[in-house]
Amino acid sequence: MLKTLNALLIAAMLGAAAYTYDIKHEAELLEAEVSKVDRKIALEKETISLLEADWTLLEQPGRLQRLVDIYAEELQLKPIRPEQIVEPDELPAPRAVPLPAPIPQEGRLAYNTGTSQP
Repeated sequence: MLKTLNALLIAAMLGAAAYTYDIKHEAELLEAEVSKVDRKIALEKETISLLEADWTLLEQPGRLQRLVDIYAEELQLKPIRPEQIVEPDELPAPRAVPLPAPIPQEGRLAYNTGTSQP
């Protein structure tokens, strides 16, 4: 009886050890994956920082003015007049696009009513 109980306890202990090892291994794999994603995030943040710095350099007024002076003849840029700046509600309403005429189909007519209802 005691030998059987000891054998069962040893088997349970080995099973628990195997289960613990499996959980630990899965946790290590997940930790490696999280670490990889963290490195990718850090790289993307660094890339964004570099792109923002590049953009700041590209939009410097002095640089833009030099480019305007160089390409003035090709671009024919002119200063903005105050009356060119309007509020969104001052813009004209978009034009309505007419619907195409119905196209008859063989045996039946199919009409484009412009609605989703039959």
